[in-house]
Amino acid sequence: MARSSLAASLLSAVMLAAPGLGWSPAEANDSLAIYPSSETLRRVQLAALDCGRENSAATCDRARKLADPLMDHPLLSGFCKDALWGVVQIAVTGPSNSLTRRDGIDAAADRVVSSCRPVSKPVAKDGSGPGGPGSAASDAPGGSGGARPSGSGFGFGSGSR
Repeated sequence: MARSSLAASLLSAVMLAAPGLGWSPAEANDSLAIYPSSETLRRVQLAALDCGRENSAATCDRARKLADPLMDHPLLSGFCKDALWGVVQIAVTGPSNSLTRRDGIDAAADRVVSSCRPVSKPVAKDGSGPGGPGSAASDAPGGSGGARPSGSGFGFGSGSR
């Protein structure tokens, strides 16, 4: 029994001493995270637009409460989090519902949807896409994928002397 408790103590000491060996709760959740749905992002946008239109504490609080938890999402980009932070900061009630106030909130709401779209890369099925066989990039001299021959930039090594 003393041997197993010693082993458990050593294992926990190693995991604390070398953080790369043990997963913290945040790292463990990163692999299980699901990208927020477009409906979730749309709810944030609509709540922010309601805040701009109505200028009430209830609608502005709702917009901030929807946007704030997404700030800690591990899969969202920095651009998306900046847009969400804009909603959190600007979706507040004001003394008057001026056009300037509404435009700022509307712009922040629109940035959420446009900045938070999941990035998808096109996949070429037969290899004929960009850089695939038969494309101009693979036939270019130098093999760098560009249309210019190698050594033709900025007058260095042009070889025409």
